[in-house]
Amino acid sequence: MRFKTTVPALLAEFIGTYALVFFGCGAIILSELENLSSALIPIIFGLTITIFVYLLGRFSGAHFNPAVTIGFLLNKEISIKDSVFYIGIQILGGMLASQTHVALFGRMHSFGVTTLSVDVGQGFFLEAFCTGLLMFVILQVTRKENNIYGIAIGGTVFISALLIGEYTGGSLNPARSIGPALVSGKTREIYFYVLAPVIGSLISSKLFTTKFSKNSK
Repeated sequence: MRFKTTVPALLAEFIGTYALVFFGCGAIILSELENLSSALIPIIFGLTITIFVYLLGRFSGAHFNPAVTIGFLLNKEISIKDSVFYIGIQILGGMLASQTHVALFGRMHSFGVTTLSVDVGQGFFLEAFCTGLLMFVILQVTRKENNIYGIAIGGTVFISALLIGEYTGGSLNPARSIGPALVSGKTREIYFYVLAPVIGSLISSKLFTTKFSKNSK
C-alpha cells in the first residue's frame, strides 16, 4: 500500500484539510462581512492547496479530501482501514475549521456552505466532472518524481472553483462541504456534496487504472 495510517500522516491530513476550510471558507465569509473581493476566493482555495501539498505531501500524500482518498482506495493504494482513518480526520479538520470561524466571526454569515444555483443534474455533472479531473491530475502528476505536482493540483482546484463556483460552490471535496454544513446546521444538500465528488473520483480512478494497466503491458 502507498499510504499508511501513521501519526504524522493523520496530523498532515488534519492540518491540510483544516487549512483548506479555514482559509477558503474564511475568504467567503470575509467577502460577506468585510467586502473582500469574491474574485480572490478561487485563488485562495487553489493557493492553500498548493502550499499545503508541498508542505505536507511527504507525510500523508496530501489527500485533504475524502473523494481523493476513496479514489486511491479503488486503485488499491490505501487499505479500507487506513482510508477510514484518513476520511475521519479530514472531516474533523473541516468541522474544527468551521468552528474556528464561529469563534472569530460569530454565526451571522454563510459559513462558506456550498449550495446549488442550478438544477441537481447539472450540478452533479459539474461537481463530478471537476472532481474527476482533479483526481486524474493527482494520479498523473504523482506517478513520477517532479516539482510541479503541487502547482498542478492547486491549479486544478483554482480553475474548477473559478469555473463552477457560482453554480455549485466548486466544492470537489466532501470534507470542505461537510464541515461548514454540520457546524452551521445547513445540511439539506449535504448528500449531494458527498455523492457527486466521490462518484467523479471513482470514475476517474477507474479510467486511469484501465489506461495505466494497458500502457504497462
